[in-house]
Amino acid sequence: MALLAELGGWLGALVVLAGYAALSLGWISNGRLFQGCNLTGSVALMVNGYYHGAWPFVALNVAWGTISAVALIRALKANRPRSSHPSQAQDSPVNSQVCED
Repeated sequence: MALLAELGGWLGALVVLAGYAALSLGWISNGRLFQGCNLTGSVALMVNGYYHGAWPFVALNVAWGTISAVALIRALKANRPRSSHPSQAQDSPVNSQVCED
């Protein structure tokens, strides 16, 4: 378990930093990819902090992950195509779009 917690902590930190660097350098936009990096990294860092009993670190990453999850849900909803007819399903292949970050 110790190795998994340590590996998760390092990978989580790497994912959060990579997302932040990519956004700051203009390689990606503030969208699904960036928020996904933040959410994934914060969950991994929560596990690491929990394992080590670092409760302020856990609390920080719970807040970080919650903010990222809300932003990710909003980004996903914003990219969802809207149906012009009530009988047309949202998941219809006719309505699918390719969205890039």
